[in-house]
Amino acid sequence: MNNVIIQSLIPILVVILAGIGWLYRHEKEKRLQIEKQLSESKYKVYIQLLTVFFHIFKQVKKGQKTNADKLIGTMVDIKKELIIYGNDDVLKSFFNWEKASQSNENLYALAHLVIEVRKDMGNPKTKITTLDFLNSLVATKEDLQSLKKNGYKLE
Repeated sequence: MNNVIIQSLIPILVVILAGIGWLYRHEKEKRLQIEKQLSESKYKVYIQLLTVFFHIFKQVKKGQKTNADKLIGTMVDIKKELIIYGNDDVLKSFFNWEKASQSNENLYALAHLVIEVRKDMGNPKTKITTLDFLNSLVATKEDLQSLKKNGYKLE
């Protein structure tokens, strides 16, 4: 009698375990797909952000003026997407950059933001410093020293 009960429970247990395994795999695939979509969206907003910065940098190098109204609209759109998709460290760095953008800490805040983006996009142990990034933006080390003498925070 016990043997009959055990033999009839085995197929039921196999079906239940197979169903649980399928549900687990299905939910895991769904979670991975959502994470991939979020990662793609995050990547796009980070690219938009860096594109704006480098576009402004290029205009400054050429001595051209920027369209403030268009820039404000673009930055508001980027901020909205950063709030949705960006990780906490990048978002905090962006907020800090916004606050520092009209001060002598703006270059440091920008460099720190770029480093946080790099960390979030797969370089968590980056050895790039704010000075390394800022050095890449100026023609000579003397230019960087001149910024420092003029009161800019660089590190």
